[in-house]
Amino acid sequence: MRALRVKLQGFTLIELLIAIAVVGILAAIAIPSYESYMTRSKLKGAQADLAALGLVMENFYQKQLRYPTTTTSNTADTRCVAASGSTTCTASGWQPSQDGFTYKIVTATTSTYKLEALGTSGKVNGCSITLTQDNVRAIASCSSYNGSWQ
Repeated sequence: MRALRVKLQGFTLIELLIAIAVVGILAAIAIPSYESYMTRSKLKGAQADLAALGLVMENFYQKQLRYPTTTTSNTADTRCVAASGSTTCTASGWQPSQDGFTYKIVTATTSTYKLEALGTSGKVNGCSITLTQDNVRAIASCSSYNGSWQ
């Protein structure tokens, strides 16, 4: 009688469990790292938007020899003030590059201003990023990202 040799193909249960464990360990390392990267990216985007808004304010100052004196409480109003120096929106002079933040002109006099980006969603919810006419920059209420920004 001939011995029949049957060649089995596939994975054993142990091999599958090892592969699942390796994928789990990699995911446990990669997911928090990715979330941190995305949070830093959102903060940098908001900082760039504030810097651009500050440039619009400085441009207004160069033309009028004063800053707009209107304060705002939301991004749409801020766009109008940045465009025309008043609450009458004549043209869009500034547009934020991302969602997730509300941009405000917190204080405004003819010689000073303070701009703020306030996080509204996800890990940046409640983060306050500020910029003044003297280029004083700060981040507050934002877990491990508090302090100044470059």
